[in-house]
Amino acid sequence: MDSDPLPVHRLGLSLVLLSVLLIGLSLRLIMLGRDVRLSPDEALFAAQSRLISHRGDILLQTTDLDKPPLTFFVTALSFRLLGPSEFAARLPNTFFSVLSLAVLYQLARTLHPSRTLALVALLLWALSPYDLSFSATVFTDVQATFWVLLSCWLAVRARWELAGIAAALMVASKTNAILFLPLILALGFAYNVNVPDLPTLRRVIWRFFYPFLLGVALLVLWDWLRQSPSFFELGYQRNNPRRFIRSAELWPRLKQWFHWLATVTGSSWLTGAFLLALPFWLARRNRSYSALSDWLIAAFALAFLSWHWLIAFNTYDRYIHTLVPFLLILATHILTSLPKQLLFAVLLIPLLILPSTLHTLRATTDDSTGIDHLANYLNTELSGEIIYDHWLGWQLSYYLGNNPHVIVLYMPLPDDLAVDMAAQSYPRYLVAPSPQIAAPWLAALDHVHLHTTLIKVDNFVIYKIWPYQPSSLYILLDPMCWGNR
Repeated sequence: MDSDPLPVHRLGLSLVLLSVLLIGLSLRLIMLGRDVRLSPDEALFAAQSRLISHRGDILLQTTDLDKPPLTFFVTALSFRLLGPSEFAARLPNTFFSVLSLAVLYQLARTLHPSRTLALVALLLWALSPYDLSFSATVFTDVQATFWVLLSCWLAVRARWELAGIAAALMVASKTNAILFLPLILALGFAYNVNVPDLPTLRRVIWRFFYPFLLGVALLVLWDWLRQSPSFFELGYQRNNPRRFIRSAELWPRLKQWFHWLATVTGSSWLTGAFLLALPFWLARRNRSYSALSDWLIAAFALAFLSWHWLIAFNTYDRYIHTLVPFLLILATHILTSLPKQLLFAVLLIPLLILPSTLHTLRATTDDSTGIDHLANYLNTELSGEIIYDHWLGWQLSYYLGNNPHVIVLYMPLPDDLAVDMAAQSYPRYLVAPSPQIAAPWLAALDHVHLHTTLIKVDNFVIYKIWPYQPSSLYILLDPMCWGNR
């Protein structure tokens, strides 16, 4: 058994644990309080949740769904309690992010006898700029991460039925989270099952899989009752690249995944040092349950990252969110295995992360600033009008509210806009993020002799499109154009 390099009195341990949890809670509440608009994917998920909470569409039949529904129901509950707002949309993930801190500590404490390791892993996850950036969002990954950690901890503790329920909830939160099923079972078997003991192995498999498969069956039944395109099918079609990466993609994709891993600590050299040290450290591990769990996590992480590197999936940062807590357990075990003369590094690492943590808290970059004002302008000043859009669909749909006063039509190409508008007898409008982005679309309209007039709303532009070439006097008489020429 590994010894704890920094023995801590039980009361002192409790106070340190409580302090770290309070730090994690405080940082996530700060993120929740930031005035930042919903990103496109967040806006889509929030709009789908609003269909449940305010339109009673519990089967989500009126939306193009490619995700499982659990996170939408959780957000819908928040909407029902607090009203549909950005705060209410992001509150559930903040709650689950804090719960994940507690479960990570329990998992690390169960996998390894070192209390120091569990505390350091908890502190790194609490301070991580990467996790903070997701804690107050509407992305499905945060809740999926919680259920994966919970299922893994329960499996290691031999609570197999509860682990199976948590695993079913992880799939109901994010379909791709099923990739973690082998890790959950491997760690659970390693701590509780002797391989030659086949009767015990069969009982354990049954105790885990009957609640898991029952939960998945209920999910399949819900999907079947929708009588809409299956979210399983749409998710597969939209996320399956159907090819390995090309030779020219090897280095750029590897570099991108390393960049996302580096955001966990905010330091490329720190992440690189961990990745270089990991194989040498594993090779020197003694025979123990602790060493076995480290090998299992490392092998799974290698397979998971290789899968996302060598198959042409999108290189989105959130795809590794559920893997990161397990990597932190490995990283902290390396730290707490250092000779006592070097244990100052255990305290140094959080200090090195802190600047990136503070930068994340202060970051105010928001490409969607003003979209709420744009939606309010459309609903009030252009009520009843038809709006063309190519760029703002999901966000604009959310901020227009549950009962929008305008009709928004998606236009895939500039020529489609020109053809459709050429057949109209009344003016319509085009919304765009900027005049530069709208330029090709205006050129297509000009090519068919359709005149446009510019209206600015914060960071966005609206163009009134005339169905025919009006006289200058006609334009001047239009009050919508006054002050916007």
